[in-house]
Amino acid sequence: MLIKRYILFVTFSMLVSGVFAQNIRNKQFALIDYDLTISNDFAAEISSLEPYIESIKTYNDPGNEKLKAILVHIIYFNLKEGLENELGIEILPINTFMRNVKYDDYGYPNSNIREALRKGDSRFYFKVIANLESITKKQREESPELFENRDYPVTFPQLSIEVTVYNNEGIIPVAKWLGVSTPKYALAINEYLLQGFNNIEMNILPPEDQQTDNLYLMLDRAIHNTIQSYLNN
Repeated sequence: MLIKRYILFVTFSMLVSGVFAQNIRNKQFALIDYDLTISNDFAAEISSLEPYIESIKTYNDPGNEKLKAILVHIIYFNLKEGLENELGIEILPINTFMRNVKYDDYGYPNSNIREALRKGDSRFYFKVIANLESITKKQREESPELFENRDYPVTFPQLSIEVTVYNNEGIIPVAKWLGVSTPKYALAINEYLLQGFNNIEMNILPPEDQQTDNLYLMLDRAIHNTIQSYLNN
């Protein structure tokens, strides 16, 4: 009896996933919450770049977290562009709820699905959690070869993006997509680490060109992996 119930549950889950995949294209999505967390370890590792970080022009900057102000918008809008292009969805402007919800210091809605269901009219809603952290210590211990021939300051960051999706029928998430990216080797702590986030366009080259890695290229891979998380389900 338990085996039959398990089979029915798995079959139902697969059917729900298939229906969701078919119904997502050409539908509107509204952002309800977005949070970017930068670990203290990573910020400390790249503290020598503070003068350069301070020189980068930012927008909607509350003035107390310059590194976050540099990263937060590009991470979101690159993710938005990737999801729209690859999944065929329409993501509404971040101020879609107008004055009906609260917004954070960077202009993004600071809401939840219960409030969104009351005050919005989208077919789908989603929240984004991005996390940039240092795994340098762990990698030095587990894979010291990744740091060979590096006689200069380095960092080994990890960037993760989690997208939680809801529909307009309830508060239970209907999907969760996760993309994680790390570099192949430890990255040098210099201005190139932030290239692409410095208001100068950075072209992403084909893999065979073996482009030197940095945070912007890591972001591109994290977004790709987030999309693959959806496609693989």
